[in-house]
Amino acid sequence: MPLLSSLALHDRLESGELRGFFTRSDEGVAVTVVNEGGRWRQVVAAHGPESALLRALAELRESSDALIWDEESLPIDGARLDELGYRLLVRQVFTQELSRVPLDDPEPPDLEVGPLEPSTKADARSLFARTHAMSVEGLYATLPDAPTVERCAAAFDEYLGGGQGPVVPAACVVIRDGPRVVGVICCAATEKKGTGILLGLAVDPSERGRGLSRVLVRRAQRGLKATGFARMLFLTTDRNTPVHRLFTPDEIIDTETSPARLWLRDPPPSLRPR
Repeated sequence: MPLLSSLALHDRLESGELRGFFTRSDEGVAVTVVNEGGRWRQVVAAHGPESALLRALAELRESSDALIWDEESLPIDGARLDELGYRLLVRQVFTQELSRVPLDDPEPPDLEVGPLEPSTKADARSLFARTHAMSVEGLYATLPDAPTVERCAAAFDEYLGGGQGPVVPAACVVIRDGPRVVGVICCAATEKKGTGILLGLAVDPSERGRGLSRVLVRRAQRGLKATGFARMLFLTTDRNTPVHRLFTPDEIIDTETSPARLWLRDPPPSLRPR
C-alpha cells in the first residue's frame, strides 16, 4: 500500500499540483522527490549504494522541514537511519467484526452524546484540526501535505463531503460538555459492501483520560451496525496507543501494515525517539 500511488503521482505531477525533482551524484545515486508546497517532501524512489544514499538523505534533510518514504522503496539499514533521526512509522489498517464488539458500554451521564449536526459542525471541525495538527494521525489525514491546522480542517471537510466515501450519519457523533464540543467521530461507507470506515476521531486534549474515545467509537459502531454494516475499518499507526486500546485482538479479522520512514525538523512528542 504505497504512500502515494504511481497513478495518483502521475496525475498530480501532470496537473502541476505536485512538483517533482531528482537528485543525482557521481556515486550512482538517483533520488526522486515529490515537493508539495514548500519544504515538506516525499521520497518516491531511490537507487544507489547505501553509503551514498545516506549522504543524499542527509543533504535533503538540510533543505527540508519533513521527509517521508515507504521503507521498502529505500532499503537502508534501519540502525543507520535511526542515527540520522528517521523514525520508523507503521501505518495500520484493521478490519473489525462488529458482531464481536461489546456494544453495550455505558455512557457518562454528565455528557451529551448526539449526532453531528450543522449546529456543531464548526466546533467539531475546529477540534479535529487543532487536535491533529502536526501529529502522526494528522500526517496520514493530509499526506503528502504537512499536517497543519488548515490542512487538517480541509481533511475534515473532505470527510463530511464524501471525499472518502458516503458519510454514514448514524456513525457521525459529537460529545458536548455544556456548550463545548469535546469529542467527534465520523464514519463513511467503503466500496466493500457491509464495511464502514472510521475517518475522523478527535477528543479535546484537556478531556483525555475520561474514556471519551471509547464512548465515541462505541456510539459510531452501534450506528454502523444499526444501518446494516457488519465490519468497521480503523486506519491508524503503531504509535497511536490510545486507539489500540479501543479493540481486542479477537475483534480483528484482518490487518494490513505499511512501514514508512519519517523525519521532521521539529517532531511532536509522539514522533520523538522512544
